[in-house]
Amino acid sequence: MAKRSTRGRVYNAFFTTTLLIGVLLFLAPFLFNWQQTAKREQATSTYEQAYLPPAPGIAAKLKRYNEMIYAQQQKRAATKVDVATLQPDRRSPIGYLNIPSIKLKMMPLYFGDSDWVLNRALGTLPFTSLPTGGKNTMAGITGHSGLANRIFFDNIRYLQNGDVVYINAFGQQTAYQVYARKVVDPAKPSAVRAFYVQPGQDRIALMTCTPLFVNSHRLIVYGKRISMRQAKATVTVARDLWRVENLWLIAVVAFLLLLLIAWWLTRRRAHAPVD
Repeated sequence: MAKRSTRGRVYNAFFTTTLLIGVLLFLAPFLFNWQQTAKREQATSTYEQAYLPPAPGIAAKLKRYNEMIYAQQQKRAATKVDVATLQPDRRSPIGYLNIPSIKLKMMPLYFGDSDWVLNRALGTLPFTSLPTGGKNTMAGITGHSGLANRIFFDNIRYLQNGDVVYINAFGQQTAYQVYARKVVDPAKPSAVRAFYVQPGQDRIALMTCTPLFVNSHRLIVYGKRISMRQAKATVTVARDLWRVENLWLIAVVAFLLLLLIAWWLTRRRAHAPVD
């Protein structure tokens, strides 16, 4: 009898400890999301202090910069515009993205695609237009997928035609509607042309690695410029049911249920009458 009692205490201690670990794993995504939201809000505040209201003459500088990018892509002579005149501090955000259909909110956007940038938020491809809109622009925006402790562009793979992307950059707000997607091999020289300006158009290209955790290719989701009025009138459809965070929660809940069933069966066996 004493042996059974000791075994029961061991089982109870094991299941209690495992249950607490499971609860902590369940709460981890919520705690992590809270932490990341606080960081994004801080970055957004830094951006707004720097670019709101927009500095006098910045719109003209942005236009000249994007004209330079278009000319370079067309292999034509272009007047050099130094990005330092637009953003002196490369470690300050130039804007942020909102994509309601995948619950991406206030995701900071920095100039460039350095490791420093992409380990913290989203970046711009340096050989593409800046994401401020205008004729003859294609803004390439890139972000990691599959990082262990951050969610950046993991869920753009679920975007579908008609979904809206909001960009606030250099004090200017624009909206784009998803219309196409493609996968390219970054090892091929032709891959860079997937980000080239389409003459006369105002477009964006969101890029991340694919397949998830393999990262051999690049997924590109294209958006075309629409008015803010049209964007706000577009119904938001949730596309993130199978996002990584939800799959994690499903797995943890399943683990907790199995643990409780195992605990119940063990308790039942421990209290079963002995023949």
